[in-house]
Amino acid sequence: MASDDRVDPIKYRIRFLILTILALKPTHGYDLTKKIQEVTAGTLKPSPGSIYPVLHDLSEEGLIEEELIVEKGRARKIYKLTRKGMEHLLQQLNLFYEIMNNIYILSMEARKILEKKLHGESEGCVPKSIVESLERIREAAGAYLKAIRDSGRICEED
Repeated sequence: MASDDRVDPIKYRIRFLILTILALKPTHGYDLTKKIQEVTAGTLKPSPGSIYPVLHDLSEEGLIEEELIVEKGRARKIYKLTRKGMEHLLQQLNLFYEIMNNIYILSMEARKILEKKLHGESEGCVPKSIVESLERIREAAGAYLKAIRDSGRICEED
């Protein structure tokens, strides 16, 4: 990877996505741009001016290779991963999953804290759900006590 790619987060994401898409099947540049746009819900819209330099760099690094084919009477370059590219991507995917797992754990902790704060469940407070449960228990116990009294089944203690 070129040293400036990590400095440019968009280029780094495009590299990662290109390699990941090519792991699924060899394809040409136009399809890569469309797939990147699709999987990022339109948040990344790479132009030919941004995608082809990345493809060139990946090819120079030996991570992908090009094959010229004729499709519908038109010559097109198809890109595919090399063995080196597969190994590189596998390392990147393992790192990606580790990072995403850490982000998931962090976000779940933050979510719990925010839900407690937004629902008035902070230190020193009793959550509303607990109060409601206790009220249902009290109502059920009161109804049971009334049924015992009404039935006359109360014994004198010894």
